[in-house]
Amino acid sequence: MKQYTEEDLDKLDKDVIITLFLAQQGHLDEISRQLDFLTEQIALMNQRAFGRKSDKNTPGQLSLEDVLNEAEAYSDDSPEPVYDEIIVRSHSRRSKTKGKRDTDLEKLPVRIINHTIPEDELRELFPDGYKELPERVYKRLAVIPQTFLCDEHHVHQYVSIKDDGKIVRAPRPGDIFRNSIATPSIMALLYSGKYEQHQPVERLSGSFKANGVDLETNTLCNWIIKGSEYYLSLIYDELHKQLYDSRVVHADETPVRVIRDGRDSNAKSYMWVYCNNPGIEKNPIILYDYQKTRKADHPRDFLSRYSGIVVTDGYQVYHTIDNEREDLTVAGCWIHAKRGFSEIIKSLGETGSKGTIAKEAADRISMIFHLDNQLDGLSATERKRRRNIDIKPKVNDFFAWAKKHIDTGDVRGQTAKALQYCLNQEKYLRVFLKDGHVPMDNNTAERAIRPFTLGRKNWVNIDSINGANASAIAYSIVETALANHINVYDYFEYLFSKMPDHLDDSDRSFITDLLPWSPEVIKHCKRQSK
Repeated sequence: MKQYTEEDLDKLDKDVIITLFLAQQGHLDEISRQLDFLTEQIALMNQRAFGRKSDKNTPGQLSLEDVLNEAEAYSDDSPEPVYDEIIVRSHSRRSKTKGKRDTDLEKLPVRIINHTIPEDELRELFPDGYKELPERVYKRLAVIPQTFLCDEHHVHQYVSIKDDGKIVRAPRPGDIFRNSIATPSIMALLYSGKYEQHQPVERLSGSFKANGVDLETNTLCNWIIKGSEYYLSLIYDELHKQLYDSRVVHADETPVRVIRDGRDSNAKSYMWVYCNNPGIEKNPIILYDYQKTRKADHPRDFLSRYSGIVVTDGYQVYHTIDNEREDLTVAGCWIHAKRGFSEIIKSLGETGSKGTIAKEAADRISMIFHLDNQLDGLSATERKRRRNIDIKPKVNDFFAWAKKHIDTGDVRGQTAKALQYCLNQEKYLRVFLKDGHVPMDNNTAERAIRPFTLGRKNWVNIDSINGANASAIAYSIVETALANHINVYDYFEYLFSKMPDHLDDSDRSFITDLLPWSPEVIKHCKRQSK
């Protein structure tokens, strides 16, 4: 714009000066909006590059620097729990109220270690004779590192004394794999080590070698893949069928690299997760499904026989399926709706975000969550009724408020994108008002997929499609077992002990007795601690 001097302004009419002033004011307003937009973008880039990724700190969760100094992070110089000594009288134990240490140790196997004085020393100490008092008993925690045994099976054979050629052999358990030294216990150790404790197979192989067992990594990987294909896939398929009985299913996906899948090594594959809601269903189920792409074909096929409600993020493929079917409804996630505003607030800081549209939007959504949390413990029918009385007006106000700001154009940049996202998802974000069973968020699926992402950080890539499918099946068994409070190692050992004897059965009804909630599994594999 032209630069005016004081003399130039003196020569201008009042109306011209007013017009120039208003034009300058509009120009400054535009510059101010652009500056706010650029400031917001810079803050967001800094947040995404250097800030925390979660919306809040989870209690007990370590940051990166804490992980690098784990001992210092958890150490608080607190004293070790104290317990009372036990006096043994007449081969029975009596004690005062148990302390924390006794409670911690009471379910562990006991190895009794006697501390005595040699007889000749006792005679020297007590020339006139002695008698023994009740022992003083104390407890300490010990560990036996991995102990490998060679099970040598002796199959007894019997022959008739009549020498008629009749020979009978004692029954023996079926082999897991033909002519393989693999046993249920070693298979359980492999699966729990890799898929529950997230250890790479190479590290497990190194641990075996350190204990005198020379098993190569490729041998262990072959066992894992074949174990999933021959045995665990049967459990997986049955869980898939039973997932269809769930009223609400949660879905999510995360990228993973598979090196040998016939594509470029940098191509992304995806691990999808589907689970029911443990707050609704009696038997929690968590299933992973490996696919090479993120197309709608995969959830369409996986959920082909499911009728009900699927809670997801705002990914379009789920909405495509929702539009195709009348018996399936997609519900949106309010956490994802809030996330765009939360990023802006984190980037600007609490002080800088005060009075912004993003802060007001986040506060409005937080209020909706707060009201819904007050309904925990109510029946689904009562929760639906209360939601329509207390929460629906707040939801209506939020979308009307968001539409007003979009229509007037007084928001730009990331804030405008976040508001537009909410408006685009309005149909799906309102579904929770129509059914008291439906939660407001998809946290169930995000929690379910977290163990896989944690394991991915340790092993980075999966080598082959077979390995990816085996991992999907194994993670499904592990996470479903944990969700049902089943000990993972014991469960795998139980499965590989029972299933070889039924592998050739045409009747697959035996699988029902091997699911994590069956009475026999609970009896043998229930976790002993919370």
